[in-house]
Amino acid sequence: MAIWQFKVILVPRSWLDAGGDLGALGADAGCDVAAAWACEAPRELEARLTRVLSRRKSWQPSLALWGGEQSDDVQLWRERGRIGSIAVRFDLRTPNMALFRAVVDLAADLGFVIFVPEARRVIASDVDTLLKMAGESEAAHFVLDPSSFLSQVDPVNARAT
Repeated sequence: MAIWQFKVILVPRSWLDAGGDLGALGADAGCDVAAAWACEAPRELEARLTRVLSRRKSWQPSLALWGGEQSDDVQLWRERGRIGSIAVRFDLRTPNMALFRAVVDLAADLGFVIFVPEARRVIASDVDTLLKMAGESEAAHFVLDPSSFLSQVDPVNARAT
């Protein structure tokens, strides 16, 4: 994931309503939501994603991709014919309002919630809330002021040159 990308994960509302534990999904880098998915992809899911972003070739048969790896991007993983995860990455260098609206509409229409791994929380399915979270993200901080962002990077995590 590029530093300028803000990531959300779509999770079935039915799983959360049945007592699904967001804490069990793991840390941001290894967020594993496969346990939340016990359903097949809704028929219209892929068609709706294709209306917003172009489908691209995948290197893995179980992965469907839309958009560009370094820009706006959707990743749909499957496990044994069922959804494993749906992740959306927004390129905050050039915000795509149509994608923000499409993700909110998709979540509302297909019974998903929007999980923000960076904040470790589910947000309301409305554009204003999604934009607010994107605006408060590390990706937004980097895009708005790269020098300030980089000055706050923990030296332990920085590579020696």
